[in-house]
Amino acid sequence: MARTAMVPVPTNTSQHGAAPAVRPETDFDTRWANWVARGRVHEQRVRKQLAISASLLVVGTIIVYAILRS
Repeated sequence: MARTAMVPVPTNTSQHGAAPAVRPETDFDTRWANWVARGRVHEQRVRKQLAISASLLVVGTIIVYAILRS
C-alpha cells in the first residue's frame, strides 16, 4: 500500500484567506445593453438567412422531383 502525505485541511472559514475585493464597473449596463442589441441583430440575420436557404432547398427539391417523376 502506498503512503500518502498528510495535508492540513482547514476546518472553519476563519482559516481561509479573504476574497479579493472586486470593483463594480460603472459602464457594465451600457456594455451589456450593446451586447444584447448586437446579439439580437445577429439572430435576426441568421433567422432570415435560414428562412431563405430553407425556401430555396424546398423549391429545388420540388423541381428535381418534378423532373425525375416525368
